Amino acid sequence: MSNGQIPSGQEALFDDSDLRPLPADIGYRGPVACAAAGITYRQLDYWARTGLVQPSVRGATGSGTQRLYSFRDILVLRVVKRLIDTGV
Repeated sequence: MSNGQIPSGQEALFDDSDLRPLPADIGYRGPVACAAAGITYRQLDYWARTGLVQPSVRGATGSGTQRLYSFRDILVLRVVKRLIDTGV
């Protein structure tokens, strides 16, 4: 159907009531962000220190604090990696 309606007999997998926004303080630690983005921790640390990609949930504020990256940050990390891999 081209009118954007769901064909009869089929239902959506999710409705809008199932999708709740994540709290703003939820984030992913460096090793998880690295694994999801396909980069090394050294790359992640360098990019954060130089300001190429900043963690939006929580930045490092001193020794012993951990950066927290949002899902969007991880997508940006993947894009940056892909651009670097292609020579941009």
